[in-house]
Amino acid sequence: MTEDRHVAWGDCERIRPGLVGQPANTLTSLAFVAAAVPIVRWSRRPGRRAWRAVAAAAAFEGVGSVAYHGPGGRLSKRLHDVGLVALAVAAGGVARTDPAALRPRPLASGLGVAAVALHALSRTGRPLCSCRSRLPGHAVFHLLAAAALVAAAAPPRGTLHAGPRTEVGT
Repeated sequence: MTEDRHVAWGDCERIRPGLVGQPANTLTSLAFVAAAVPIVRWSRRPGRRAWRAVAAAAAFEGVGSVAYHGPGGRLSKRLHDVGLVALAVAAGGVARTDPAALRPRPLASGLGVAAVALHALSRTGRPLCSCRSRLPGHAVFHLLAAAALVAAAAPPRGTLHAGPRTEVGT
């Protein structure tokens, strides 16, 4: 598939012939699948059920992004775009049902802002684009965005490893 026909041509990684058009962007897309693992684990806690939808949407987006940056094509673009919409809808559901999710999270916010800035500045033709780079900006964007999701979904400090309390010596 040539560069002008691949759906991910604007993501500043040279399009290679074969099944995986953009190897770095394809590989780092799996960060969204990996991010789903701790999110689904944390969603088992009381009051955090809505995060399951975020985990499912993140995993779906990861698979869609692999298809988008790998073989490309119209169906791959649709899978990718449906995953993005699902992620936005799931995040909105969390905001409505989990009041703790609306508290400021500096790490999640910082990672999210960095991801958005890098995405904008590293597109094809933008200042941080180097199509010959082994780790293009869009690939780093995937990693930052997935990390921002995990940071946003993490239970409040002090509750990460809290287990049942037991009385000693009563």
